[in-house]
Amino acid sequence: MRLLLGSVLLSHLAGVTPAGAQPLPPNCGGAWRMMLTVGTSTFNGAAAGTDPSSVGLVFRPYRPTMLGLGVTYGRERTRLGLFAKYGQPGLGFRGVPDGADGGGAGVLIVVENAFHLASFTASASTRVARLRGGPALRSSLGLTLERWSAPGTPIRTLVGPQAGMGLEFSLTGSLVATIDGELGFTPGSPFQVEDLPEGFRLRSTWRRTLQAGLSLRL
Repeated sequence: MRLLLGSVLLSHLAGVTPAGAQPLPPNCGGAWRMMLTVGTSTFNGAAAGTDPSSVGLVFRPYRPTMLGLGVTYGRERTRLGLFAKYGQPGLGFRGVPDGADGGGAGVLIVVENAFHLASFTASASTRVARLRGGPALRSSLGLTLERWSAPGTPIRTLVGPQAGMGLEFSLTGSLVATIDGELGFTPGSPFQVEDLPEGFRLRSTWRRTLQAGLSLRL
């Protein structure tokens, strides 16, 4: 009988959590994350032709590789983030060759590393969905400040909104990989008026970015 009572008592005690030792909730890791990113951006707009002779000609920044560093705060549902990126866009000019009928893409001339571009973004993101046992789909919205500079020209500062969508893959308990697509807009152009060839004018600029990242939960 004593043996039976002792077994029951031990079984009961094994299921009791000691006082002051509460079970840890899920996602109890640090709310801070540090992130490294690398990607490439494509620009549309920035300059437009003003007369029939410039129709079909394109003059815009050309595909920089952007390296970035970011920090976010929040849990799985909602996060706030600050990001800084740097790259050296080229200067692209595309025109239709002499004697062509205008149906082709034309000749592309690129001046490499024509600009220095530093961008700073404040954003908020939220989890849209999560595949069972798989990646999370997140959307983001933010405001970006861009600083464009080139030798011999004043710094050009542009501000505009940015939206993004991405996938987040958990690699280990604290290491996460991401793939993101971003769309940004600025009402101004990175060019100065004196930068433009004859027959062009400044216009607003669209930016599309595809990037991969690696983040560490602190």
